[in-house]
Amino acid sequence: MTINKQLTILMLLITLFSTIVALSTLKVSEVSRFHQLNSLHFNYVLELNELISKSKSGIPDTTILKEVVHNIKAQPTTCVAIPGKLDLLLMELTNTQSIVTICKNDIDVADELLKNIVLFEERIINKNTIKKHLSDSYTQFRINSVEFIKPVDKLTSFITTTSQTAVITLSIAFFLVAFAIAKAILKIVKRMQKTSNELMVSEERNRLQANRDALTKLPNRNALDLKINQYIALAGQKRLAVFFIDLDRFKDINDTRGHAQGDKLLITISDRLSEAMQVHDSVFRFGGDEFVALSHFTNAEDIKRVAESLVQAISKPVFLGNTELYVTGSVGISIYPTNANTAENLIKYADTAMYEAKKEGKNQYLFYKNSFSQKHTRRLSHESKLRYALDKGQLQVMYQPVVDLNTFATEGTEALLRWQLDQETVVSPEVFVPIAEYSGQMVEIGEWVLRIACKQNKAWRDSGAKNLHVAVNVSPYQLFDPNFSKLVQNVITEFEIPHHCLDLEITESMIITENENFLKTLNELSEMGVRLLMDDFGTGYSCLSNLRNLPFDILKIDKSFVTNYDTIASTIIAMGKQLDMKIVAEGVETSESLEILRRQQCDFAQGYLFQAPSIAKDIDIFKKYSQ
Repeated sequence: MTINKQLTILMLLITLFSTIVALSTLKVSEVSRFHQLNSLHFNYVLELNELISKSKSGIPDTTILKEVVHNIKAQPTTCVAIPGKLDLLLMELTNTQSIVTICKNDIDVADELLKNIVLFEERIINKNTIKKHLSDSYTQFRINSVEFIKPVDKLTSFITTTSQTAVITLSIAFFLVAFAIAKAILKIVKRMQKTSNELMVSEERNRLQANRDALTKLPNRNALDLKINQYIALAGQKRLAVFFIDLDRFKDINDTRGHAQGDKLLITISDRLSEAMQVHDSVFRFGGDEFVALSHFTNAEDIKRVAESLVQAISKPVFLGNTELYVTGSVGISIYPTNANTAENLIKYADTAMYEAKKEGKNQYLFYKNSFSQKHTRRLSHESKLRYALDKGQLQVMYQPVVDLNTFATEGTEALLRWQLDQETVVSPEVFVPIAEYSGQMVEIGEWVLRIACKQNKAWRDSGAKNLHVAVNVSPYQLFDPNFSKLVQNVITEFEIPHHCLDLEITESMIITENENFLKTLNELSEMGVRLLMDDFGTGYSCLSNLRNLPFDILKIDKSFVTNYDTIASTIIAMGKQLDMKIVAEGVETSESLEILRRQQCDFAQGYLFQAPSIAKDIDIFKKYSQ
């Protein structure tokens, strides 16, 4: 039982206790009133006897006599008026109704005597008769007065006993409930004391851990600002280098091997970074796969040496279970006081330099330059504006024909996403696609492109191009979604497109064969009849065994091998033919390139030689290009 219920019971007991005490006190007082009235009644009866005795004739003065009789009658009259319905019920339960009966008998005797006194005064009855009435009435009054005592005592005893029993019972119950409440309160107090002690311990633990990362045990972001400010305060003639470190493609490791393996990798890297730093320098976990290292130095060679040691420490092979894994890191460096003189700006500029190191190829370090901030600011601005690009209608899908090199007819089109930021500014896909993927917007944008392309393909098919294909580029973040294949099926159903007329282009460099969701999605798409196209083939160094095991239907030769045609392109074509795959060459801009591709039996081609990416209404899907 909860303490609230116990308190409620206690309040009810207190109320009941008070009610019973008050009621019993009232009833005892009423019964005592009976005794008082009976005593007064008895005194008047004695006065009647004394009045009779002193009279020489045996008959007192009738006026005085009537006054005494009226006084005798007054007490039983009051007694009859006292009991209420509850009192009468109580008298019935205790068999003491005689209290009222005796009182009524007294009243009757008094009335009869008064009547005879009046008859005597009127000489209707004689002296002897009135004397007899006086004697009989006196005797009856005395008998009634004596008999009245017994039922009154019985009622008093019952009320007293019942009240005492109720009081004792309620007192015991009151004690038990109060004891239970006291125990409950004591338990609560002990629990509160325990909670207070645990809170104190927790606060102390939190105070100790507030500046330390739980996973790697390194000082965390909270401690970083404090440490930089301390370094700045104590720098003197020395300068301070801030190294912002980010692991390259760490998300792919988390996605393919799981977060538990990712955590083990972070712990290993954090230990290596700590070992790579000098005794008096510090390493911090900034968040996720980001670390910050601080180091005093006297010349630029010291910074380079530290930066190289950090890059090398990360790039050593890591063993996760029985698997040997290679990881690289990008490092950005800012200098105090050259680049900034506050902790916030030093970290921001080092982060900006790290981002540029990633853009320029990863697995390296770069010193901060003022020009980096302009690029970083522009990137952040693009990221912010891209969030509203769909709603503002700034994104559009362009199409480029894919030509059959046997018939020179339009075999299909590739849907190409473009961003018209304003009338003067077109943002390149090479700029905004990585931003969309990094910021998590690519899934929404990718679905929009898929729907627009399929809707346009349906319009072209309805106009007579029944076998026209449409190719849509797919982000890895879409393929990691286990529901992506269902989305594709829904879109195909919505726009009534044959499965084989939809080509999904997947860049070779983003193919991750260890990811179960990725492989499951590829197989589901292949099984439903969608054609899978490996884009930019030749740039991602896919091994032949992977190519054999993955359900791709088409290889697309990267334009860098087409523009400057070399043996790599012919090797790719030959490899595709051996695997019974169709070959598409992109970036075809000259007749010479086209002729070489035809001699090598390349199946399809696209590029400015045929048509630049254009809006849908400018594409002639029935056009047959000249040879």
